[in-house]
Amino acid sequence: MTNYRAILLYYHKGNTNTQIAKICECSRTTVIKTIKRAKELNLAIPVSKSVSDEELFLMFCPNKGRKEGYYYPDFNELDHDRIKRNYTKYRAWQKYCRVAHRKGLKAYKKSRFYELIHNFFSPLTSSLKAKVSEHLEQIRAYEIAGKLILGQFGENSIAFEHVKADAIGWCKKLRLEPRKIF
Repeated sequence: MTNYRAILLYYHKGNTNTQIAKICECSRTTVIKTIKRAKELNLAIPVSKSVSDEELFLMFCPNKGRKEGYYYPDFNELDHDRIKRNYTKYRAWQKYCRVAHRKGLKAYKKSRFYELIHNFFSPLTSSLKAKVSEHLEQIRAYEIAGKLILGQFGENSIAFEHVKADAIGWCKKLRLEPRKIF
């Protein structure tokens, strides 16, 4: 999933659409559409941490959320049954269909149910997790290293100067402005 939070953060810091696309490793069109949609929603930029990635995704792609009239599976109960009764995925889907019918709601087809199970139990592959690009990881690494060294040795230390120079060199290599990144 696109990292909408990072796009809006770097837009707020004053980067161009091209720079944001490079940092977040997405297309310029995605950046432009995200910023336009955020303005339509009157979303406070940067987005507060109280808003989850899933909520952001549903704000930017409202037609991709849960379908109305469908029963959303209770995965904790299904996992409990899987462990206690040694259920297979197919048996879990059958039980889900019976529960949905009892509640008067429609049940997802088997393939969609399997996809939901996979996403729920494999958080690393979940489609509702924001993608963290290599560039975002590198920025975070520089920030963490800078804070650790700054806290232990101070601003005038040689180690801090090395991290700072390395971060500036990395930014120049990508044609980014360090003051708009860190």
